Amino acid sequence: MNKPIPKKTHDAIVIGVGIAGVAAIKALKNNGLTNFLAIDQASAPAMGTSGHDHALCHPYIGRGASRLQRLSMAAFNEARKVWASYWMGEGVFHLSREVESFDKKLMSERLLSQGFNHLNTLPLLAEEAKEIVGVAVAGTFFPHGGWLSLKKICEETFDDLLEHQKQMSTAVQKIERTGGYWYVYDSNNQLLGVSHRVFLTNGLGVRPILSQLGVELPLKPVRGQLSTFGYSEASSWAQHQPKVALSGKAYCLPPKRLEDNSYSWTVGSTYDENNDDLNPWASSNDENLELIQEMLNSNLNQHELKIMDSFVGIRCVANDRLPIMGPVKGHPGLYALTALGSRGVMWSALASQLFTDHLAEEMRHSAFFDARFLAGARLLATGLSDDLVSALLPARFLAGVSNSKPILPSA
Repeated sequence: MNKPIPKKTHDAIVIGVGIAGVAAIKALKNNGLTNFLAIDQASAPAMGTSGHDHALCHPYIGRGASRLQRLSMAAFNEARKVWASYWMGEGVFHLSREVESFDKKLMSERLLSQGFNHLNTLPLLAEEAKEIVGVAVAGTFFPHGGWLSLKKICEETFDDLLEHQKQMSTAVQKIERTGGYWYVYDSNNQLLGVSHRVFLTNGLGVRPILSQLGVELPLKPVRGQLSTFGYSEASSWAQHQPKVALSGKAYCLPPKRLEDNSYSWTVGSTYDENNDDLNPWASSNDENLELIQEMLNSNLNQHELKIMDSFVGIRCVANDRLPIMGPVKGHPGLYALTALGSRGVMWSALASQLFTDHLAEEMRHSAFFDARFLAGARLLATGLSDDLVSALLPARFLAGVSNSKPILPSA
């Protein structure tokens, strides 16, 4: 099909205005690229999973120094920098899965082997945890962990955009590259914009767009439901409240005291693979309640808790549990950022910094680098080695540019 010679082009087009799109926008602005267009099918930003107000952020403890563990450590450190002005709370307590057999000395050695130290992690026995974090269960305390509102980040970023930089209530159907430009079309085959660069940041929506280009990514939806419970100050739950956020089989924030001296408590999140139902389920509220009771190792009266609200999000997850970010091999000027799973706050921060560095190199050389994701000197100095960055690329699932046979690396 003959393409019109573009009279007006953008520096970049960003498809999706959730937390992944915000990461791409930040990277563009960091490089002085302001002539971009952000497109989303919703009428406002963060209408999907990025509408989350309680995104927990803490490093991942692995069985060993796996790719996932090392990358999540780097991502956590970047999140503390990138989202510093949005940080809420100080401290996340990760409960041990082996409560009865928890060995503080062995856990300390394990943490040291994974790059942690006594300043950013603190293994606690049950009696120590009761004093410091408010629950009598063994685990590991991250004093620098916290939580933030993805929704607030997205909304404030969107509000700072000029009118010509955003187009909402518009679904992108396909993209095509001709003559060094990417042409972006809506569902009616109407041209939405032309640019040398396109960022695909629309979660599961990345898959059908890339599929048209012969790139198949193993993405799946995972439904997650958060439950907000309410209880009175006279209830037994008020006597067993965590002082910090908890993480484990489920997670929760510290209960919030309301004006009438009652409490609201957000607990979650369920993990329903290959399900994209956005309706709240009573069974998910029950599951969250059972999980948090199990985590607290207590047998408090469930009837004292009343459901106040539910939030449902559909997470996009890749087979190897790692996010997908970076240039798409064989398609110059095309970048993907998806599969952020339940660590969107961390992976988006890392992506923002990586895309900032990568774009700077491309602009400096006046060329596209679609086979590598180029981290700058600062990130490399933090231990984010080239092999770790390469593990994030979409190309890890491709045997070749034209062969989309999945290759699933070990995490």
